[in-house]
Amino acid sequence: MSASGMPFDDFRELLRNLPGPDSAALVAARERDAQLTKPPGALGRLEEIAFWLAAWTGRAPAVNRPLVAIFAGNHGVTRQGVTPFPPSVTAQMVENFAAGGAAINQICVSHDLGLKVFDLALDYPTADITEEAALSERDCAATMAFGMEAVAGGTDLLCIGEMGIGNTTIAAAINLALYGGTAEDWVGPGTGSQGEVLALQDRRRRKGGDAAWRPPV
Repeated sequence: MSASGMPFDDFRELLRNLPGPDSAALVAARERDAQLTKPPGALGRLEEIAFWLAAWTGRAPAVNRPLVAIFAGNHGVTRQGVTPFPPSVTAQMVENFAAGGAAINQICVSHDLGLKVFDLALDYPTADITEEAALSERDCAATMAFGMEAVAGGTDLLCIGEMGIGNTTIAAAINLALYGGTAEDWVGPGTGSQGEVLALQDRRRRKGGDAAWRPPV
């Protein structure tokens, strides 16, 4: 927490002082690419990614310490019946990650990727976004700071994932708030919601209008 006591001051300061791309590393990568025995641009998008990586790491493009980080949390909006699964399934999935039984485990093993799974206080779900903000600014800042621990040990490629029953509802609400449109543009079946669950959501939308699905300001 910064001296001013404002929850996001530390993050704003970090953003203001982020370094820019290393132009010398970018030039070196392009010069090296031009020396390779291949037609210019023959590797397509892979070449663009290599140049980007060189510019933002300040060295020859390489990935030596990749990390996959999954954050698991529970959402209070599930009490509104937006999903056929109970919040307890989130904890079950975290256990499955720990036991190596999820698809992401096999992907990480196949490609020699490090994997960390973070349990974001599953016994304490966020508030119901149909009634109030999911998190206070202070709690949001604290959660973001916790997320920074994912890279505390250092990594040169970070792949972020999340897991939590009700997460597609939250994603739909965020996208609606950011990009506009109607609820129908963003809300779908999620993880197998069908039949009465979808019919219930449709009745709520018709009764409350799109405003009922917008997160509180």
